[in-house]
Amino acid sequence: MAFDSRFPGMQGKWVSFLPTAFAVALVDQVGKWHATTTLELGMHQSLVGDLLWLVHLPATGDAFGVLHGSTQGAQLAGFALLSVVTTIVIGFFYRGLAPREFGSAGGLGAVLGGVLSHSIDRIRVGASVDYLHVGAAAGDMLPDFNFADIAIALGVVTLIVELLATEMAARASERPRR
Repeated sequence: MAFDSRFPGMQGKWVSFLPTAFAVALVDQVGKWHATTTLELGMHQSLVGDLLWLVHLPATGDAFGVLHGSTQGAQLAGFALLSVVTTIVIGFFYRGLAPREFGSAGGLGAVLGGVLSHSIDRIRVGASVDYLHVGAAAGDMLPDFNFADIAIALGVVTLIVELLATEMAARASERPRR
């Protein structure tokens, strides 16, 4: 029996959802492992001249400073709750996708992979690790980040583009033809 027939509602879209989530979490964890095993905390190593740097920095902050100043235990509990809620919301959105909505499924997978990778970090070491820096090594114009951050941002952008494209197509089909 085929996978699709055993799991109704998963025909097609799981092909971009699950592999994307897995790939994002894997690439991010490998990047963090490489940065933490090759660089001392706070060190920088050039990847592309003065444009892109490999760094090893803790990312103890949180989105929008919501848990700033909380104890580590409270932060871990808050992040765990946020991760569980986010995963459930992603699951609901995923289930509502049409079988061939590969773009939206991939976008949701990217967000899920980023959330899972950050969750692994929080559980393993109590904080995420930033390992990419754009611009001069000593510059702080742009924040340091990791692949999970990129995946979450690109996943959200993909979802917005897919939503706008779907809405525009629906409106175009409602217009009278001349």
